[in-house]
Amino acid sequence: MVTRSSADARHARALERELPDYPDERGEILLEAAHHWHRAGEHGRAIALLTECVELGGEDGGLARCSLADVLFDLGRGDEAQDQLDALRRDRPASITPYFLVGELLEERREYDEALRWFNIAVSRCTEEDLPGPDRDPGPLSFAGMILAGRRRVRRALGLPADNLDNKVVEPGAAPPFVDQAGLDDALSDNASRSVQVRVLFWPRPEIPLAHERWPQLVQHRDADTFLRERELANRQLAVAPNRTRIVMVPLTVAKLTEYAERTGKDVADDATRKACMEEIADEGGVIDWPPPRNAPCWCGAGRKYKKCCGRPDLH
Repeated sequence: MVTRSSADARHARALERELPDYPDERGEILLEAAHHWHRAGEHGRAIALLTECVELGGEDGGLARCSLADVLFDLGRGDEAQDQLDALRRDRPASITPYFLVGELLEERREYDEALRWFNIAVSRCTEEDLPGPDRDPGPLSFAGMILAGRRRVRRALGLPADNLDNKVVEPGAAPPFVDQAGLDDALSDNASRSVQVRVLFWPRPEIPLAHERWPQLVQHRDADTFLRERELANRQLAVAPNRTRIVMVPLTVAKLTEYAERTGKDVADDATRKACMEEIADEGGVIDWPPPRNAPCWCGAGRKYKKCCGRPDLH
């Protein structure tokens, strides 16, 4: 049986093998490989790759300092972690993302004063067009919306009264009616200003290799990371569209699809079969709101917090 840690180690090794072939993407590959080595428990290797990425500088270097501080905090090496954050502040990276990620890291550690300082830096790096204005609503899933929501959370934790930016945080609206994926285009063309909610059928992370072995013509490879990364990115694009689409994820398992096909006499390879199975799962309440709260378990089934899994804002 393939364990999660061994799968992460295998993926990290595969990423490192790609380094000579993609020199222009070295920083991105080092960051992702280090992420998987840390999940696999190979912390020394993760630290080594992140240290190399720091030396590259630029946006990837800033992200690496943040990730390195996170790993060091996890290992109880708080002084070394703080050294990385101090160095990041001195480096003054041009990208907003490292400031936001440090804010969330310190918020999770309940170091609210420091978290607020980093969120404020992130806000100061936003352009006027990024932030809410009379004709601008960045929405709760935009990067600016996530920064403002984080800033408001730590201000509330510190007992501070709401200020002008706190009052402009956009809350997710009430859930609109369901529209299945197949009916999305028609729903949007009928009324582009009306909110719709889409059901997205997906294989959770542990199910992807099982489904590949059972139905290779249906699930053509077992690379869960690629499947789930593409789904997360597609969700983000859909959620910030002008139609205010909202998304719920419907997890499909090998056991459920097998049982449904045997009970109904339908072919699992038929799209209509999987759609009908999805509707049954959803009607039984087996759906996952997307995005989940950032400190809640990730929708993909990895068992990690969403903010440290598919919810990472630096996901490419």
